[in-house]
Amino acid sequence: MPLPALEVRKSQRVAEAEKFLDTKQMRKLRWWYGRLKADVFAGDQIPKDRIPAELSTRNGLPAAVSNAWRFELPGAFRGIYTVQPSDLRRPVVVVLEVLFHKGYDQLFGYR
Repeated sequence: MPLPALEVRKSQRVAEAEKFLDTKQMRKLRWWYGRLKADVFAGDQIPKDRIPAELSTRNGLPAAVSNAWRFELPGAFRGIYTVQPSDLRRPVVVVLEVLFHKGYDQLFGYR
């Protein structure tokens, strides 16, 4: 059963990355924002032991990211988001990163 989000937020890093996405990628990213608003668990879960500590520090989060999910965009781009609790009994989705596949691999220590 889908769990809707109270809201979907994007980090400053995502706002910056959006400037470099083409029309097709932006269309798909907006689609993902809507999909995540309807179901916070729509992406692919990243195993907890694979979540890099750098993910929280480079996004200025006060604590380590305890859960992370990914989604794909056209042109070998990946999005990474986390689901956080809120006071209103519905979670908040924070899209932390939009990366080219190579950047994703580097962040997660692949290759």
